[in-house]
Amino acid sequence: MINLRLKTILLLSALSLAAGAQKLMTLDEAILQALESNYSLKITRNDETIAGNNVTLAPFLPSVTGTGRQSQTNNNTESSSAGEDRSLTNAYAAGLSLNWRLFDGFGMFTDYSRQKELLAMSSQRVKINVENLIMRVCSEYYNIIVQQNRLQSALTSLTLSRARYENAEEKYLLGVISGLDLQQARIDLNADSSAVLTQQETVISAYIRMTNLLNAGHEVNFNINDTIILAPEIDIDSLRQRTLTFNNQLILARQGEKLSLYDIESVRADRYPTINFSTGYNFSRNEYPWQANSYNQTSGLNWGFNLSWNIFSGLETNRRLANAKIEAESSRFAYLDIENEILGELDLLYNIYRNNRIVTNFETQSAEVARASLEIAMERYRLGSLSGLEFREYQNNYLNAINRRLTALYQAKISEIGLRLLAGELTE
Repeated sequence: MINLRLKTILLLSALSLAAGAQKLMTLDEAILQALESNYSLKITRNDETIAGNNVTLAPFLPSVTGTGRQSQTNNNTESSSAGEDRSLTNAYAAGLSLNWRLFDGFGMFTDYSRQKELLAMSSQRVKINVENLIMRVCSEYYNIIVQQNRLQSALTSLTLSRARYENAEEKYLLGVISGLDLQQARIDLNADSSAVLTQQETVISAYIRMTNLLNAGHEVNFNINDTIILAPEIDIDSLRQRTLTFNNQLILARQGEKLSLYDIESVRADRYPTINFSTGYNFSRNEYPWQANSYNQTSGLNWGFNLSWNIFSGLETNRRLANAKIEAESSRFAYLDIENEILGELDLLYNIYRNNRIVTNFETQSAEVARASLEIAMERYRLGSLSGLEFREYQNNYLNAINRRLTALYQAKISEIGLRLLAGELTE
């Protein structure tokens, strides 16, 4: 019994010292740290940067190329009539050319718009990852609050069981109760001690998961001391309208549908002619050192237009255009499918949210009644008008009421955040 008391005192001391030595972390701080340090989110943001770099005016601008060359030629010529002749030639050449595509069936405009849409989709994926990360942080944050409250309830139950055991021990020594009652009190005390240790393990595991989620190293250096407060009840009609307008998954699906229309325009551009303008300046000089003051030099400017038109390609353009239209139709169906799925998820989540709000109110009242009943039962047990087994029943009723309330409150809060996520409010 002395060892049991010592273990309990050490456990309570360790918990209080750990909480006091670590900094308190709020939900906003947890979300901010997660957004700053999450590796998956950093990768998504890098993809967004790449998509931004791909939005360029290069298709509208000309390309300019410069060239240069220098060479030497040393020839030995031998004949029966003239004997041996050796000649050396130095050659120099330089040029500057400009090529500019003036018209390609509006393909360059379509490509530019397509890259902008890809950038918007990449930004949308960042928003989706952000809101999913916020949801995970909130879920774990409130889970820690629930588990800490359960630990506190388990500690309260352990204190009551210890007091009951001490009371039973005194009554047993006085011959008021039998040894069976004393043993039952000890069994309940051991069970509550094990429950405290198990719940402490659950709390530590929750902190470890949160630390990993925040990418905060391998040591828990923060403490959470907060309560769960439900926001005013949300109206389902306004939620449904906001979801259809601001849900990030639906926005991404609409962007994909728009991207498929650009693919159609890109194929149609192949039916138009392509017009290019080119100009350049060339210089060349050949020197013959073996002849006095002998050289050959040319220079000049050139320019012109080039037109090409793919008049017939074996109906290949028609095939590509037909496939692009089918893909556009599939993108539309994909959007409608996602919309139907999200609205169904909204209805299910709202049902969970509404029911758990009601259950939370019921269980809050039950917990208050159970606490009052437990205090009365404790006094009756101390006076001897209530048996240990009857007191244990009141004690279990209190613990069950507390746990049911915490479960309903947690489910209501998580479903509330989930509804805000579906309505696109987490990334506003």
